[in-house]
Amino acid sequence: MFTANTFLRSGSSAILTSLLLFLPGCSSTPPKEALSQAETAIQDADRAGASQYEPQLLSSARTKLSRANKQMADEENDEARRMAEEAFSEAVLANAKAEAAKQAKETDDMKKAIQALKQEASRESESQQ
Repeated sequence: MFTANTFLRSGSSAILTSLLLFLPGCSSTPPKEALSQAETAIQDADRAGASQYEPQLLSSARTKLSRANKQMADEENDEARRMAEEAFSEAVLANAKAEAAKQAKETDDMKKAIQALKQEASRESESQQ
């Protein structure tokens, strides 16, 4: 006799089988592009002087990229993508902060040069009087 329990048992095993067949197709693809973007951003930040001005942030980005590569090798693609995105963001931030620090230093150097020129001009005008 066909009962509700029989239907539920056969239905739930059919659903479970369907899910098991479907889930491998749902796994995310390896985040190769995200890893590549993070690597490029880290290289750009390094060239911008982040290793001098923002060494901790750059180091953190490198560590996260390394973790992302390991997670991708372990086929933990979602976590690898998240780590790669964090590495990218930190590298871009390190780059921006390094550029800002260099600009601030250049501005300070210009102010010092202007001050030195003013003092020299003041001495010359006093000696001509």
